[in-house]
Amino acid sequence: MQAWFEKLAAKPQRSIIFLSLLLLLAGNWILPITDRDEARFSEASREMILRGDYIVPFFNDAYRFDKPILIYWCQTASYQIFGVNDFAARVPSVLFTTATALLLVRWGRKRMNAKTGFLAGVMFVAGLHVAVIGRVATADMAMVFFVTLAVWSGWELTRPEQTDRHRWWWIFYLALALGFLAKGPVAWLPLGGIILGKLMLKKSFRLPLMETCVGLALALALVACWGIPAILQTGGKYVEVGLGEHVLHRSTGVINGHGGGGALGFIATMPLYFLTFFVSFFPWSTKMPGALRRWWPERQRDELGWYLLVQALLVFAVFSCVRTKLPHYTMPAFPCLALWLARQLTVEPKIFAWAGRRLAAMSLLILALMLGFFSFAKPYLLTENVWRAANPFTQPQTRIGCFGYFEPSLVWKFRSVTTNTIALGKVDLAANFLTNPPPCILVLPTKDLAQLPDTNGLRFTVRGLDMVKLKNWDLTIIVRE
Repeated sequence: MQAWFEKLAAKPQRSIIFLSLLLLLAGNWILPITDRDEARFSEASREMILRGDYIVPFFNDAYRFDKPILIYWCQTASYQIFGVNDFAARVPSVLFTTATALLLVRWGRKRMNAKTGFLAGVMFVAGLHVAVIGRVATADMAMVFFVTLAVWSGWELTRPEQTDRHRWWWIFYLALALGFLAKGPVAWLPLGGIILGKLMLKKSFRLPLMETCVGLALALALVACWGIPAILQTGGKYVEVGLGEHVLHRSTGVINGHGGGGALGFIATMPLYFLTFFVSFFPWSTKMPGALRRWWPERQRDELGWYLLVQALLVFAVFSCVRTKLPHYTMPAFPCLALWLARQLTVEPKIFAWAGRRLAAMSLLILALMLGFFSFAKPYLLTENVWRAANPFTQPQTRIGCFGYFEPSLVWKFRSVTTNTIALGKVDLAANFLTNPPPCILVLPTKDLAQLPDTNGLRFTVRGLDMVKLKNWDLTIIVRE
């Protein structure tokens, strides 16, 4: 294992690009979009093209304020190249994940050596959670890329001995601006890490006040180039809902049950991310405790290692205090942890044999799941079965109503054909929907069919697994042509 791993490390940039694209693109044309967030992002980007509005995203013809604009622009660009499909919707995340791994290779090579950089890139891209989130059609990996770029450029910018400050200054503040456009204020955490570094190790960080203020003004101005038109176009709702509900409310309240209720629940879930890390960063996380024990006595002499851990711990600390908790929230810390751990492990004998075995095992697991398991599982997915039954009867003018089962993935499927808004809601709205003239298609749980006064039309019953709730459903589809 050590021999072939070292051969890959001899050409680290080419190798990490090849590995990342292989692992993250494999099977993306097989696994359909079923996740709620994937469907919302993918559909909003498609509607952006149809509406010709590249300022404010819409989902199912309604405003979508969940995230800023960057990921929608990236997905629309991907659609222009690859067509509007599941694979194209995921390409931007794959490319941002690959680019993040490439940053680690280059940073590791610049500050240590090529083998360290390659090991850091491998640890990032072949970690369990990145192998999942790195391929999905959401804004997370765009944000992770720009956070990583800001962490690296921020380190270079604040070096007292740095002779190329002008270049790193531009990279750092552009990364902050684009990170904000990817996923909002969270992308500015690297600035907090640098300020902590300045406060704790004053002589090791150069951060002139005026230079920093000018840089922040530049970053805000770049964000405002999109933000001001978006605010004006929505009458201020992009700030009110986007920042108010999707940032502040997530911080102070629990959304969709993702977190502990009440004061006791909040306190009980605060250590959650420090536990989930060992699963999310598997198989590399098993080396972290030992590496920390060895590093601790030498910490004062390792400024870069200290900086990487501060940046990572800041992410964990901030999201531990956020009441809404999801495992992927701490992913911006993973590149820092990958580089930190790679720096500690490259001094160990036979470490490349150890890393090679784990890379091989993770690669086989990922390829088996994406090319094997999901090919087998696809016919059992509920949204796929609904679409398979309804597709032959769906026309551009067909009205669609999904009641009782109204996952966003159905909107993604039906809106590929129909030009109408998809009616979504509870079962008690289904009867009113059937008063529409044909052509129309109604989808609802079979157990609720008896509540309808009129069920005339073609009827199909489908069964499948709801991937979001991990629950099997029986649905009935009523078609009126």
